[in-house]
Amino acid sequence: MARHPEWFERLEAIQEVVRRAEGEWLGRKQIKAIFGCSERDSIRLLHKFGAEERDNALSLPRSALRVQLEAIQAGSTYAAFHSQRQGVARHLTEAREETAARQFRVDVPEEARVRRFQDLPETVSLQRAMPGGAGRFEIRFTDGADLMRQLASFLSVSGANREEFFAATEPSDASAR
Repeated sequence: MARHPEWFERLEAIQEVVRRAEGEWLGRKQIKAIFGCSERDSIRLLHKFGAEERDNALSLPRSALRVQLEAIQAGSTYAAFHSQRQGVARHLTEAREETAARQFRVDVPEEARVRRFQDLPETVSLQRAMPGGAGRFEIRFTDGADLMRQLASFLSVSGANREEFFAATEPSDASAR
Protein backbone atom coordinates (compact mmCIF):
# COMPACT_ATOMS: atom_id res chain seq x y z
CA MET A 1 0.00 0.00 0.00
CA ALA A 2 1.52 3.32 -1.08
CA ARG A 3 2.11 5.94 1.56
CA HIS A 4 0.35 9.18 0.85
CA PRO A 5 1.49 12.63 2.00
CA GLU A 6 0.10 13.64 5.39
CA TRP A 7 -1.43 16.76 3.91
CA PHE A 8 -3.76 14.67 1.69
CA GLU A 9 -6.02 14.45 4.76
CA ARG A 10 -6.38 18.23 4.74
CA LEU A 11 -6.37 18.82 0.98
CA GLU A 12 -9.75 20.56 0.86
CA ALA A 13 -8.85 22.87 3.74
CA ILE A 14 -5.47 23.61 2.12
CA GLN A 15 -7.20 24.49 -1.14
CA GLU A 16 -9.52 26.86 0.70
CA VAL A 17 -6.60 28.59 2.45
CA VAL A 18 -4.77 28.94 -0.88
CA ARG A 19 -7.91 30.37 -2.49
CA ARG A 20 -8.22 32.99 0.27
CA ALA A 21 -4.51 33.75 0.61
CA GLU A 22 -3.44 37.31 -0.03
CA GLY A 23 -0.67 38.09 -2.45
CA GLU A 24 0.17 36.36 -5.68
CA TRP A 25 3.40 34.71 -4.52
CA LEU A 26 3.83 32.13 -1.76
CA GLY A 27 7.15 31.59 -0.06
CA ARG A 28 8.59 29.12 2.43
CA LYS A 29 6.79 30.59 5.46
CA GLN A 30 3.40 30.66 3.74
CA ILE A 31 3.76 27.07 2.49
CA LYS A 32 4.82 25.97 5.99
CA ALA A 33 1.69 27.60 7.46
CA ILE A 34 -0.68 26.39 4.73
CA PHE A 35 0.47 22.76 4.76
CA GLY A 36 1.21 22.64 8.49
CA CYS A 37 4.64 21.19 7.87
CA SER A 38 8.25 21.71 8.87
CA GLU A 39 10.52 24.27 7.26
CA ARG A 40 12.41 21.52 5.44
CA ASP A 41 9.15 20.04 4.10
CA SER A 42 7.97 23.47 2.98
CA ILE A 43 11.10 23.78 0.84
CA ARG A 44 10.49 20.28 -0.58
CA LEU A 45 6.91 21.22 -1.39
CA LEU A 46 8.01 24.42 -3.07
CA HIS A 47 10.37 22.41 -5.29
CA LYS A 48 7.69 19.77 -5.91
CA PHE A 49 5.22 22.40 -7.08
CA GLY A 50 7.80 24.12 -9.33
CA ALA A 51 8.80 27.17 -7.29
CA GLU A 52 11.26 29.62 -8.79
CA GLU A 53 13.82 31.85 -7.16
CA ARG A 54 12.59 35.40 -6.65
CA ASP A 55 14.46 38.00 -4.65
CA ASN A 56 16.91 35.35 -3.48
CA ALA A 57 14.12 33.09 -2.07
CA LEU A 58 11.95 30.30 -3.43
CA SER A 59 8.47 31.47 -4.40
CA LEU A 60 5.50 29.94 -6.09
CA PRO A 61 2.63 31.71 -7.81
CA ARG A 62 -0.56 31.13 -5.82
CA SER A 63 -2.50 30.45 -9.03
CA ALA A 64 -0.02 27.72 -10.05
CA LEU A 65 -0.39 26.04 -6.66
CA ARG A 66 -4.20 26.17 -6.94
CA VAL A 67 -4.11 24.48 -10.36
CA GLN A 68 -1.77 21.76 -9.11
CA LEU A 69 -3.81 21.08 -6.00
CA GLU A 70 -6.96 20.77 -8.11
CA ALA A 71 -5.13 18.33 -10.40
CA ILE A 72 -4.01 16.29 -7.39
CA GLN A 73 -7.56 16.17 -6.07
CA ALA A 74 -8.86 14.98 -9.45
CA GLY A 75 -6.06 12.41 -9.86
CA SER A 76 -6.00 8.67 -9.27
CA THR A 77 -3.50 8.85 -6.38
CA TYR A 78 -5.81 11.04 -4.33
CA ALA A 79 -8.80 8.90 -5.36
CA ALA A 80 -6.96 5.81 -4.06
CA PHE A 81 -6.16 7.64 -0.82
CA HIS A 82 -9.78 8.71 -0.43
CA SER A 83 -11.06 5.19 -1.15
CA GLN A 84 -8.57 3.68 1.30
CA ARG A 85 -9.61 6.19 3.94
CA GLN A 86 -13.30 5.38 3.44
CA GLY A 87 -12.49 1.66 3.75
CA VAL A 88 -10.63 2.26 7.00
CA ALA A 89 -13.52 4.36 8.32
CA ARG A 90 -15.99 1.62 7.36
CA HIS A 91 -13.87 -1.05 9.09
CA LEU A 92 -13.57 1.10 12.22
CA THR A 93 -17.32 1.61 12.32
CA GLU A 94 -17.93 -2.13 11.94
CA ALA A 95 -15.36 -2.89 14.64
CA ARG A 96 -16.96 -0.40 17.04
CA GLU A 97 -20.41 -1.87 16.40
CA GLU A 98 -19.10 -5.41 16.88
CA THR A 99 -17.32 -4.45 20.08
CA ALA A 100 -20.43 -2.74 21.43
CA ALA A 101 -22.53 -5.82 20.58
CA ARG A 102 -20.07 -8.11 22.38
CA GLN A 103 -20.05 -5.92 25.45
CA PHE A 104 -23.82 -5.67 25.71
CA ARG A 105 -24.79 -6.98 29.11
CA VAL A 106 -28.25 -7.86 30.30
CA ASP A 107 -28.63 -8.03 34.02
CA VAL A 108 -31.01 -10.77 35.00
CA PRO A 109 -31.73 -10.69 38.73
CA GLU A 110 -30.78 -13.91 40.56
CA GLU A 111 -34.40 -14.68 41.43
CA ALA A 112 -35.36 -14.40 37.75
CA ARG A 113 -32.59 -16.73 36.53
CA VAL A 114 -33.84 -19.90 34.97
CA ARG A 115 -31.85 -23.14 35.03
CA ARG A 116 -34.14 -25.45 33.03
CA PHE A 117 -36.33 -25.10 29.94
CA GLN A 118 -39.49 -26.01 31.87
CA ASP A 119 -38.80 -23.06 34.19
CA LEU A 120 -38.90 -20.49 31.40
CA PRO A 121 -41.88 -18.13 31.71
CA GLU A 122 -45.04 -18.71 29.65
CA THR A 123 -44.04 -15.74 27.50
CA VAL A 124 -41.24 -17.86 25.96
CA SER A 125 -42.26 -20.75 23.76
CA LEU A 126 -40.30 -23.13 21.58
CA GLN A 127 -42.12 -25.54 19.29
CA ARG A 128 -40.32 -28.41 17.64
CA ALA A 129 -40.17 -28.48 13.85
CA MET A 130 -42.12 -31.12 12.03
CA PRO A 131 -40.42 -32.97 9.15
CA GLY A 132 -40.39 -30.67 6.15
CA GLY A 133 -41.68 -27.79 8.28
CA ALA A 134 -40.27 -25.07 10.42
CA GLY A 135 -40.08 -24.84 14.18
CA ARG A 136 -41.30 -21.82 16.06
CA PHE A 137 -39.68 -19.67 18.72
CA GLU A 138 -41.76 -16.93 20.28
CA ILE A 139 -41.25 -14.36 23.03
CA ARG A 140 -44.02 -12.06 24.20
CA PHE A 141 -42.60 -9.00 25.91
CA THR A 142 -43.67 -5.66 27.39
CA ASP A 143 -40.69 -3.53 26.43
CA GLY A 144 -37.11 -3.75 25.15
CA ALA A 145 -35.63 -4.44 28.58
CA ASP A 146 -38.13 -7.27 29.14
CA LEU A 147 -37.32 -8.75 25.73
CA MET A 148 -33.58 -8.62 26.41
CA ARG A 149 -34.01 -10.28 29.84
CA GLN A 150 -36.09 -13.07 28.35
CA LEU A 151 -33.64 -13.60 25.49
CA ALA A 152 -30.76 -13.69 27.97
CA SER A 153 -32.61 -16.26 30.09
CA PHE A 154 -33.37 -18.40 27.05
CA LEU A 155 -29.77 -18.24 25.81
CA SER A 156 -28.44 -19.02 29.27
CA VAL A 157 -30.68 -22.08 29.59
CA SER A 158 -29.84 -23.18 26.02
CA GLY A 159 -26.12 -22.91 26.71
CA ALA A 160 -26.33 -24.77 30.00
CA ASN A 161 -28.58 -27.51 28.59
CA ARG A 162 -27.26 -27.93 25.05
CA GLU A 163 -28.34 -31.55 24.57
CA GLU A 164 -31.87 -30.73 25.66
CA PHE A 165 -31.88 -27.64 23.42
CA PHE A 166 -30.74 -29.55 20.32
CA ALA A 167 -33.16 -32.38 21.05
CA ALA A 168 -35.97 -29.84 21.33
CA THR A 169 -35.07 -28.16 18.05
CA GLU A 170 -34.66 -31.29 15.89
CA PRO A 171 -37.63 -32.09 13.65
CA SER A 172 -40.15 -34.42 15.24
CA ASP A 173 -40.54 -37.89 13.77
CA ALA A 174 -44.20 -38.03 14.80
CA SER A 175 -45.37 -38.66 11.23
CA ALA A 176 -42.96 -41.61 10.85
CA ARG A 177 -44.68 -43.58 13.68
